[in-house]
Amino acid sequence: MAKYDAAKDKYDETVAVISAKEAQSARLTAFTKALRERDGIIEDFDESLWGCMVEHITVGRNKEMTVTFQDGTEIQA
Repeated sequence: MAKYDAAKDKYDETVAVISAKEAQSARLTAFTKALRERDGIIEDFDESLWGCMVEHITVGRNKEMTVTFQDGTEIQA
């Protein structure tokens, strides 16, 4: 039974990783498609493009912000 449980846990873990990768791929595909549909240089803030790139934003006590992008990159703002 322990061998089955270990195999099941590994399977569930693998399925979760695959699902996360597929979701990331879908977001990147949507982002790329949106960029290709643009004419010329993007000069104005575009909420939909921003939403495709940002995972989350953390606001600290002193109002400092950390923007975490989909690829894990973080910047302080």
